[in-house]
Formats: sequence, structure tokens, C-alpha cells
Amino acid sequence: MKSAVPILILFLAASCIAFPAAAEVYYSASTPQIITKGDTFVVSGIGAKNGTVALWVIGREYFDVRTVTPDRFGNFSLVYKPTDTMKFQNGQYAVVFQDPGQSGSFEIGPGKDTGGNLTVMNRGKIIFRLGRLEDLPGNVQQETEALASSAQLEGVDDTFLVRYFSVDKPSIYIDGIIPASDSRLPDISTGERIVISGTTNIRRDAAIHAVVSEAGSGTAITTKDISITPGSSLNGWSYVLEEPGLEPGKYRITLSSAAMGSDERAAANFTVKNADDKVPSHQLPPPLPPAESSLPDWSDKLLILGIIFVGAVIVYTLTKE
Repeated sequence: MKSAVPILILFLAASCIAFPAAAEVYYSASTPQIITKGDTFVVSGIGAKNGTVALWVIGREYFDVRTVTPDRFGNFSLVYKPTDTMKFQNGQYAVVFQDPGQSGSFEIGPGKDTGGNLTVMNRGKIIFRLGRLEDLPGNVQQETEALASSAQLEGVDDTFLVRYFSVDKPSIYIDGIIPASDSRLPDISTGERIVISGTTNIRRDAAIHAVVSEAGSGTAITTKDISITPGSSLNGWSYVLEEPGLEPGKYRITLSSAAMGSDERAAANFTVKNADDKVPSHQLPPPLPPAESSLPDWSDKLLILGIIFVGAVIVYTLTKE
């Protein structure tokens, strides 16, 4: 199973002091620099010319050290299966790449003391203790920097490179939910195409299962599997129900994925209304009647009386003369 977004981490010029060959290492991620719990996690590299290399993965309640032998070109790859990453917890994790140096053998290695504490050892001698597995924190920067600093010990030619990533539980997020509305989406008109979209940290090769049901009874109206599309920070998804959409009523959309486990869901409620019940916000007031019809009826009579009055004045004036 291939994860979503490969992220290439180059060893910069300063790192070339640690690695005689121009080495590179990269790992796959569900979304950039985020590993989603339960996803396949692949760490690969090139330019490892000193023989077998080691990869340490350290994080909250997790500690694992594995070795892999590069091919004759110095390429290597190590796969952490979903059964491995299901043990990850939310928080910061580190991948520590260990090269044996020109000696071709490791001086630094993992161990455990009689009290059950995880240790780092120099040719079998404890140089520091990491603590118990269940006590490893969500921020392991101090532990990994201590490991990397062991390369400075006398007689040690092992070299280390530390890279950090975050682990998050698989989640689905729905866009457009009205704030403080108890997960309610804006109303939709019957007869319209329905589009509900959002984001997720689930890998692209997984699928999201969508169920639209009656809000009251919970009776399923329609179901479909929708694909996950790549995004810049999170992946995306979009549920589309073509015209004529749904009958008027109250509905609930529920989204799930096998990657989330059977108990995890994302849901939102929405109402479909008759198109006639929805008054457009841009409706204009009715136009005013024409100017000639805007005068009251009595104005015509007043005009006639005015003409008669003026005529009477004229007749009176002529008669008097």
C-alpha cells in the first residue's frame, strides 16, 4: 500500500560532514509531514555506502529500531505496516537515520536496563536512559538530540540525522457548518444539485463512505463511496447528488472510512426546503406605478374646476368693461 505524499528531505552541505557520500533520505506521508495512525509509512534513502544502516523511530509510547542493508548503489527502503503505525499516538515523532561510518559497524545501539528502562548504549555500555516506554512524551526532541550527540563520543564514527513528523488520528472534516449550530449545514432547495465537501488527513488510496439518512428516523436514503483527492495541507473529498436532489425534509449525512475504525464518524444535519419557500435575498421591491397614474382621482376634478374658475374670471372682466 502506497501512502499519499512523498516528502524528500535532502542532506544539506552541513550534513555532508556526517555522511561521506551525498546521501538523501525521504519518507511517505498521508499529508505533508503528517503520518496518520494506521497508514503505511515508508522510509527510503540513497547514497548509503557504508553498509547496513539503522532507523530509529521514537515518539509517544513508541520505540523501534530496525536495520536495513542498502543495495550496491546505496539505496534502501523500510516499510512500517498499518499494524505498526496503529501503535502510534498523537504527537511528535522522530525518524533517526544512523550510518555506521567508514568502520562499517555500529558503536551506538539500543538496549534496556534491569528496571525496564530503554537505554542507548556504546558498545554494550549504557550512556543514557530514555525511560520506560509508556513514559516517552509527545515531544521527543530532547531524547533524539541526546541520541544524535552520541556521535561525538571518542571512538564513535556512527553518524545520525534526525527528522521530525507529526502523528494524528484519521479524521474527516466537513466544510460549511454553521457556527454554534450543532453541526448544521445551510438549507438546500429541493430540485437542486447537492454538493457537500470537506477535508481529511486520510491517505488518497482510501475511500470515504457517505450515508444520507432521514434525520428523525435514521432511515438511509442513499449511500455511496467517494474518493479522496490530494491537497496542499490536507486531502479533500466531495459528496455530490445530482438533480433533482432530495425531497423536502430534514436529513443527516454521515461519513466514515475503514482507516478510521468502526467507531469514528463525521456527521452534519441539513434541511431541504421547497424552492418556493426560499425567498431570494436579492429580491427587489416592486416598481413604482407610472407618473401619470400616480395622481389621486380627485386631482382631475380639481383641474377642471380650476379651468372653469379661470374662465369665469375672464368673462366677468370683459363684461365689466
